[in-house]
Amino acid sequence: MIVEFLGTPDCSLDALWCVFLVGHLAFAGDRLVPINKLHYFLHWLYGKYEPQVLMIVDWILRKKLMTETVFGRAVLTGIATASHYLPHGIVVPTQSAINLVRYIDSLKGEEDSLKLAVGPCVCQMSLNRWKEPSCKDIVVLYGAEIYLHLNRGYRIIDAEEATAILEQCRDAGLVHCLDFCMQSGRWHFVICNCDKEICVLVRTFLVTGKMIYAGPLIVKQDRNRCLGPDVCGACVSICIFKANSIRGESIHLDSTRCYGCGQCVRVCRGNAREMIRRARYEKEHVIPSRLLGVD
Repeated sequence: MIVEFLGTPDCSLDALWCVFLVGHLAFAGDRLVPINKLHYFLHWLYGKYEPQVLMIVDWILRKKLMTETVFGRAVLTGIATASHYLPHGIVVPTQSAINLVRYIDSLKGEEDSLKLAVGPCVCQMSLNRWKEPSCKDIVVLYGAEIYLHLNRGYRIIDAEEATAILEQCRDAGLVHCLDFCMQSGRWHFVICNCDKEICVLVRTFLVTGKMIYAGPLIVKQDRNRCLGPDVCGACVSICIFKANSIRGESIHLDSTRCYGCGQCVRVCRGNAREMIRRARYEKEHVIPSRLLGVD
């Protein structure tokens, strides 16, 4: 019965072998912790049907009735709110994502556990809409095991290659999201690199304001050094969260909209911006700021 439910014989036997015979590790604070078989199986099940879920959400997001009317937005917001335990993301700048990768790579568990793998963007693959860089889903710990077993083109990498991928994504204007389920750090499974055109999670957030959380850092602007929209203005176009806007001859930063991706700091020609600690980081219990190199 279980084998028939899981799908094809080879995939089913492989999945059952992984669930019942292998020890699976997640991170909690400064150590690796084992996860139970039900935890692994539920996440494997989600991973197996994730493409179908993304296709359904994409279909909804492409309907103007749902995205451009008060009624539709209310319905979508209700669905996103009810999806509290499904994947959510924490936005971080590149250096914080690199710090996390190095931290995970340095962890010592009870066994020589797989820690990092990379594969094609699951949103691009599911929707068959491609944009470079496309091989950018960095899955971690037990998440790496799951996505390798799903046979979708993932491969094992080390921290050095993961760092290079993160830097490539940064230079392409993508936003790093630390995705997790069940509102728990033990369910952190992937570092996504997101855009606003294809990424289902970001597109859902832009309509509902749900499913993405601000990271531990926020941008600080020095107005005296800002070159203004006529000379620069790059921060306005790069920010997917619309935290920057042109007001007359100056650029205004709305801190309430800043999620801490750091892209505007990267493109600012006047060096008028820097990342500082956010006064209140709400997801400290999920991914502690110290793991991200935030003092």
